[in-house]
Amino acid sequence: MGSPWLDPPYGAPISTDAIGELCESLSRRAGLGRMVTPRMGRHTMASNVVDAGGSLDEVQALLGQKNPESSRPYLHPQASRLRAAIERVASPREFTEAGQ
Repeated sequence: MGSPWLDPPYGAPISTDAIGELCESLSRRAGLGRMVTPRMGRHTMASNVVDAGGSLDEVQALLGQKNPESSRPYLHPQASRLRAAIERVASPREFTEAGQ
């Protein structure tokens, strides 16, 4: 018996189990220290969308989720984006120098 993602009928929807098997096989073939899972792919995609300037509602739609709060666990901001957020906040010294 062949692999479920290579066997006919071609063009048929791929099952969740077949996606998991494909990720496992590719992880092993790449010699990774751990298995890459479909869930890891969802987390990566959601984080990349946000890091590229996407909004939470866009992530929600792309992940096919009904509740906006369901998308929050998938967000993992890059350190550079966090640094940029900190730098956007004015320091107390800037307020003092400006006479505010």
